[in-house]
Amino acid sequence: THSHTIMVPPEMLGPGEHYALEVRGDSMIEAGIFDGDTVLIKKQDAASTGEIVVALVDDEEATLKRLRRRGNSVALEAANPAYETRIFPPDRVKVQGRLVGLLRKY
Repeated sequence: THSHTIMVPPEMLGPGEHYALEVRGDSMIEAGIFDGDTVLIKKQDAASTGEIVVALVDDEEATLKRLRRRGNSVALEAANPAYETRIFPPDRVKVQGRLVGLLRKY
């Protein structure tokens, strides 16, 4: 991975720590998030059901998905019908942040 600094309008960010990620793939297109977009993420380790989060699965795969709690399980839901919802026991998924903004270059 490589990182760089990007300029973000301060009104897009509230209090707390934030980071930006470049989106790869089309799993969230129906939420208006496209391949190549930059998402702004507020660092946090918990989220409410229905929120779009960065989730770390099995300590190795980071993914941007909508979080749903289902009983004792955690569902990571794509916003594209071509992708299946993936369901995990909670110990396999760590929330790393919540989507708060989006930057797109044309």
